[in-house]
Amino acid sequence: MPWTVTERVQGVENTADLGLLRKASAGDQQALSGLFHAHFAFVRSVARNLGTPDAELDDVTQEAFVVAFRRLPEFQSGKLTTWLYRIVANLVANRHRARRVREAFATLLGRSAVRLAPAADEAFERAETRVQIAQILARLPHKKREVFALYELEGLSGEEIAERVGCSVDTVWSRLHYARRDFEELARKRGLR
Repeated sequence: MPWTVTERVQGVENTADLGLLRKASAGDQQALSGLFHAHFAFVRSVARNLGTPDAELDDVTQEAFVVAFRRLPEFQSGKLTTWLYRIVANLVANRHRARRVREAFATLLGRSAVRLAPAADEAFERAETRVQIAQILARLPHKKREVFALYELEGLSGEEIAERVGCSVDTVWSRLHYARRDFEELARKRGLR
């Protein structure tokens, strides 16, 4: 039997959040703003402590609240800060993985820039690297490749990808996780990492 808003938030440990959660669950914008302001410093601190670069702190903090507000119906009981911590930790971990993939691309595409070679040689080497990347991508299963390309190469958000490929945002993140892992493994096997 599904929880009602009142039943769901009664188990919240911090009573200051109880009223805000009830109202926010009903879509009250002021309550959402109140939750944001009440937990902003905590979310930002967690992101910083988990290794988020200062230049990305605002983005990660905002993204954490977007995810939290979208998933507010899933919050059952306990400490809201514990739930928020998990959201931030997952976002930071995903960004670290994405950074590693971008660094792998930079290494693959930029390694010719380190050498002082004639322009024709550089163009040839870059084209060769693109071919190798295309071959790695071709070895990924279609659903993983599709999400990987849309996120890493096209720069689309999880929500945009979910809409385009017809799946949930959670499925997008799952496919992206496994696609990154597979990409790195295939690149390593080819001696590109």
